[in-house]
Amino acid sequence: MKFRKAIASPLFAFWTLAALVTLAQVALHPLDVQWRLIFAVCLGGVALYFPFAGTLRVRKSITIERPVTVVYNFLSQPANLHIWNPRAGSAQPENVPVEVGQEWTYSPGRWLFMKAPSSLRHAFSKVDPPHMIEITASGRGMRAIYAYILHDLGKCTEVTLDVTVAGMPVALAWLTSVISSVYPNRDLVRLKRALELGDPTEPSPSN
Repeated sequence: MKFRKAIASPLFAFWTLAALVTLAQVALHPLDVQWRLIFAVCLGGVALYFPFAGTLRVRKSITIERPVTVVYNFLSQPANLHIWNPRAGSAQPENVPVEVGQEWTYSPGRWLFMKAPSSLRHAFSKVDPPHMIEITASGRGMRAIYAYILHDLGKCTEVTLDVTVAGMPVALAWLTSVISSVYPNRDLVRLKRALELGDPTEPSPSN
């Protein structure tokens, strides 16, 4: 079954064939640097489009100079996501009750210079005010769980973002996990800036 799935993936089949062809050329021309580079690119394509899913896990924390109730109220409103995550558009519907099972979607946001696809359905899967919010997103063969864990530090709040994404290509999941473990999470930095410099009590602007 796994073999059938592998050969049924056009991009994986293409890069595998290209890698075999370039490997033969490397064997015929072992001193040719150009063929070695092409072979490396083909191996990258094989890894990227490997048809068996992997799981991404990211866990990051940041301290925000706002009380825990303010942070919880801000995070529990799906319409606020686009303020600190440019990949998300406006929430549809905008006003979602903070209850387990309530669902919504996002209009396409911005990713680099393109519109990010947004066909995922989101839903509150766990709610424990004002300490934790868990949101599950599913669609396009993937399932993501975003848990916001809040620790009350008096005038400040420690926010821990725990993300698990299942269904990503193995190589992409591994690479993203490695990069995320080394570099700070820009979304959390934007969240901190939005809460500390903005007014989280005002209604969220819509796109």
